[in-house]
Amino acid sequence: MATAVAQPPLPVDVEIPADRLPPGPRLPATLVTLAWAFAPTWVMDRCAKRYGDTFTLTFAPSGRKLVMVSDPEAVKTVFTAPPEIAPSAAGVSPVAPIMGPSSVLTLIGPEHMRQRKLLLPPFHGERMREYEDVIVQATKNSMAQWPIGRPMRLASRTRGITLEVILRAVFGVEAERMGTLRDAIAGLLKESQTPALLLAALRRPTLERPTGAIGRALDHLDSVIYQEIARRREQEDLGERADIMSLLLLARDESGQEMTDSELRDELVTLLLAGHETTATAVAWAIERLIRHPQVLARLHAEIDVGEGDDYMQAVISETLRVRPVVPFVIRMLTEPFTVAGRELPVGTRIVPCIYLVNRNPRVYDAPTEFRPERFLEDPPETFSWIPFGGGIRRCIGASFATFEMKHILRTILRELAPSAPSRGPLFRRGEYNRRRAITLVPAGGTRVVWNRRARQ
Repeated sequence: MATAVAQPPLPVDVEIPADRLPPGPRLPATLVTLAWAFAPTWVMDRCAKRYGDTFTLTFAPSGRKLVMVSDPEAVKTVFTAPPEIAPSAAGVSPVAPIMGPSSVLTLIGPEHMRQRKLLLPPFHGERMREYEDVIVQATKNSMAQWPIGRPMRLASRTRGITLEVILRAVFGVEAERMGTLRDAIAGLLKESQTPALLLAALRRPTLERPTGAIGRALDHLDSVIYQEIARRREQEDLGERADIMSLLLLARDESGQEMTDSELRDELVTLLLAGHETTATAVAWAIERLIRHPQVLARLHAEIDVGEGDDYMQAVISETLRVRPVVPFVIRMLTEPFTVAGRELPVGTRIVPCIYLVNRNPRVYDAPTEFRPERFLEDPPETFSWIPFGGGIRRCIGASFATFEMKHILRTILRELAPSAPSRGPLFRRGEYNRRRAITLVPAGGTRVVWNRRARQ
């Protein structure tokens, strides 16, 4: 059994005088909190316009403050800070009780690096490419059920695709048990992805394992996952299996220790929840943007038809993640005074590299709100100017797998089908606005689309 390494304590909810932090909205904290829960991009856009690259948001009733930064140099300062000075605040966030204390998302310090090293191998190189057939087949299975010539909401279908990919690629679940695990995940997502959960988290000074309907759904998912772990440990063909769960069961850290059942549970829940919802939403956003930019869609169709290279596909994915990032920010919590953007911030400050605003910074991007994949072919942004997967030593561990999966889902769909909008009303060009779904930003209309079959080339 692995030996636990004590993590440095985080200074949770330290009371910080307002004059020690950058300025922010003077509205009552209750109004800021409600606006943040239901219209987060509106809040970020308005504050950036009013206060610039750095501002502070204060939430009720706890008085908790977030210092948002969106200048690439300031973001670089935060992401390259010593991890003991600016560790992740995910361990004291709303996701912590669900992901678990051993999740790579919630751990900090040496234990984070240990888990990260154990998780990295399945998500890179040839090992990752072994999942291509799983992705393509899951996409085709879903497409077979799509109506042709009639409106549908794509986002729920892409969630189905990426969930099947996760279940097969990560869990290697046999068909007869697929339904049990899928239903357990769906039950948890149904109960947990509402603004009410966020508001409840903002009210509590500390976070504990959820109770009520969310707690029961989480208990059920845990029971199913522990059964899968026990069943897999009994199998003798682990070394011959390609699924990530089997690889993790065989993984050993530098001291030769394997992952415990509780560590496995936390990492598997993390992969399940963070690994399928985010990619599914990114695919839905990509189609939503392509519908409203027919010249981009035509160029992408042409590249797919030729079948040589995927430079434009990668540019479309990168631009989608720039203008419609799924996760709008990440949070670090200072354990020592630290200077960012010319201001020394005190211990306990929650400093927030704002993915949404960094990716739209007008000093970095010409016409930052416009969808122009060509910008990634002509003059790609620097490292800390495009951060949809975060940055530094905590950059999303599944970033390569996510873009790999997006590429194959989009190619499989667009090789056969052409999307269009159900209607072209006055708001057609603007498209679907962002709506909060737990900690992610999703298309408010679920990506409403009409599919038509393409003529064979």
